[in-house]
Amino acid sequence: MKNIVIFVVSDTLSEIGELLVKAGKSCFESSIREVRFHPFINDKKSIDYLLELAKKENGLVVYTFNSPELKSYMETEARCWSIPIYDVLGSLVETLRGITGEEPTHNFKPTPELDDHYFKKVEAIEFAVKYDDGKNTSHLDEADIILIGVSRTSKTPISIYLANNNFKVANIPLMPEVEPPKELFEISNKKIFGLILDPKHLVDIRTERLKAMGLTGTSNYGSNERVMMELEKAQQLFDKLGCMVIDVTSKAIEEIAAIILANIMRR
Repeated sequence: MKNIVIFVVSDTLSEIGELLVKAGKSCFESSIREVRFHPFINDKKSIDYLLELAKKENGLVVYTFNSPELKSYMETEARCWSIPIYDVLGSLVETLRGITGEEPTHNFKPTPELDDHYFKKVEAIEFAVKYDDGKNTSHLDEADIILIGVSRTSKTPISIYLANNNFKVANIPLMPEVEPPKELFEISNKKIFGLILDPKHLVDIRTERLKAMGLTGTSNYGSNERVMMELEKAQQLFDKLGCMVIDVTSKAIEEIAAIILANIMRR
């Protein structure tokens, strides 16, 4: 069974390739290790670099090029490197050529809908960065989703994943020594999701984190007592807010996000 990396490459936005690859990946989850997106590739040197990476990492290159020159260069060089490639618009363009009898003008442009989708995504990502880890608690009502939980419960990666799906997400860390933002009690609890983790698993994660930082033995951050206290205090806040609580233990980011979005859609 191959363990491949898919490179989605375009000289504009990679929205069409991205949507196609996401659909394909869902059918071959165990064989596809990673998908990487590379929009705005507009020179041959960048293509060379990506093809070199694809060769090293057993990659497939899925591409769309507005420029006939770059398209031709990609195809020629990929053959030289023996790298599998897939032209997203290729078969469609050839089919339309046969039906219409017209030669393609090679002036593919994203539709207004794609442009709108792109800018909404950028706005959501900027929001997630601005409201990451409790850095900003003003105007929390502007968030579509608010994640709260103790340290190391995957708040940030979940926020970024949801932002890539056009949701404005704020995440707030909970610490016993710090009062939660009063704004949490002023907005709908339907937006708020509390994240918890199995205590033993959380201890293990924090212990590894301390080792990586070279702080072993100098902090109670990873102690059983500390973790239990934090989780207990967090649960008390969840109860006060009446928000939905999700146990993220052994769940993938995509799975957690799906639970959140399903809950939002139901409401």
